[in-house]
Order: sequence, then structure tokens, then C-alpha cells
Amino acid sequence: MAVPAAGRPFRVDVLPARISFDEAWQLRPAGAAGSVDSVDSVGPLWAMVGVGGDELTAVGPDLADGVPVFITAGPAKSGRSTILATMARSLLAAGTQLVLVTPRPSPLRALAAQPGVVAAFEGPELGAAEFAAAVGSFTGPGVVIIDDAERHRDCEAEAELSKLISFGADQNQGLIIAGDAEALSMGFGGWHVEARRARRGALIAPQTLPEGDLIGVRLSHSMTGETPKPGRALLNVGDGTLITVTVPAGE
Repeated sequence: MAVPAAGRPFRVDVLPARISFDEAWQLRPAGAAGSVDSVDSVGPLWAMVGVGGDELTAVGPDLADGVPVFITAGPAKSGRSTILATMARSLLAAGTQLVLVTPRPSPLRALAAQPGVVAAFEGPELGAAEFAAAVGSFTGPGVVIIDDAERHRDCEAEAELSKLISFGADQNQGLIIAGDAEALSMGFGGWHVEARRARRGALIAPQTLPEGDLIGVRLSHSMTGETPKPGRALLNVGDGTLITVTVPAGE
């Protein structure tokens, strides 16, 4: 019989330098897809980002809690897309449907033919009618995942994206985006600014203190200015606490 976390001895596990998706998936929390323990269960909008914590566990946000958005920000080629791919695979494993948006080449494109992906948009344009139709085709819990999101800051589908941010939780729908930290921090209006209301996300090698505002945390100077480390990110699942996680390696 599984012992609740509160009844187990305290321990501090070593954060692995590298981990595969399958290895990380075995550490998912109680109630996640395929687990047998229903205590502290999570629903179909829980998405795995990586592993971390004193007792090594798969960690990530539950988009059903609060504003249904998660932001990943960091420099180009730092592993932003790898986080998105990990989250996408975990959502698909839970039976959650996806819409994938990739204005530039991205590892997400390799998932476009997977069962559960109802639409995949490539290229620089994101039309309002086509995007609304794709989101409207969800037959259950669904999440839109956008890589290089700064390329769609001003797009025809802006109103639809704002609607997803404001009302997606009512429909069991969420939004996950990744992009350049500086570009996503710019502006005083638009759907990408509204997305920050979620106050959660992941940062890869933040360079400036204001980047913490993207995911609802305060950074210290010691957390900024580092060179990106493959597979490492700072994660806030929404409770205001930053933890370092190892992201599963791309496959």
C-alpha cells in the first residue's frame, strides 16, 4: 500500500544531470495519468515540465487551477522547445487533446501526427477563423501549445487567444507558450501581456531581474547572468516558489 508523503521519512534527493521522459514519467505525482494512488490527485490539464524537489518528483503546473496559462522563457536554443515537447507528451499521455502552433521549426512538429493532436499550425500566420475552429474541435480537455510565441504577438487570432486566457478554464482548456524573455516582456497590452496573469512558468538562464515578472516571481542577482545549462530550468508552478528542475532530454 502506498504511504502518503506526510508519513514518509524526510530525504533530499540529488537532482540528476540528465533524465529521459520515461524515467521522469515514472516519478509523476499521485493521480496523474496511469498512477494508482488517488491521493492529492491531479487532472488532465496537469503537464510535466521536469523533475525536482527534495524528494525527486515529476513537477509541473495544473492548468485547471487559476488562469490556465504557462509561460516558458529563455534565450534562443536554450531548451524552451524541449520543455514544450515534454509538456505536450505528458498531456497526450493523459488523453488531453492539443493544438500545436509552430511559426518556426520546432520539435513540436514531430508530434503533429500523434493521436490527440487535433490541429497543427505552421508558418508566420495564425488566422482567427482557422484557430477558433481548431480550438472548437476539442471534444474534451484541450491545450494550445505555441512555440516562438513572440512571433504571434500581433496576429489575426489575438482575440481568440485572449478568450482562451480569460475563459479557457471554464471549458477545461489551457494555453502553454514559449519564447524569448525580452520579447514576451515587451508591451502594455495584447494577449501575451494577459498571459502573465497566470503568474507561473519556467525560466531558462534568466539574464535580467524583470524576467521574473513573466512567471510571477522575484529573482535575485545570483539567479541571473548564467549561461544556459542543457536540461535545467527554474520553475514556478503557481505557488510563488522557484525550484530548479531537470527537463527530460529530447528524443
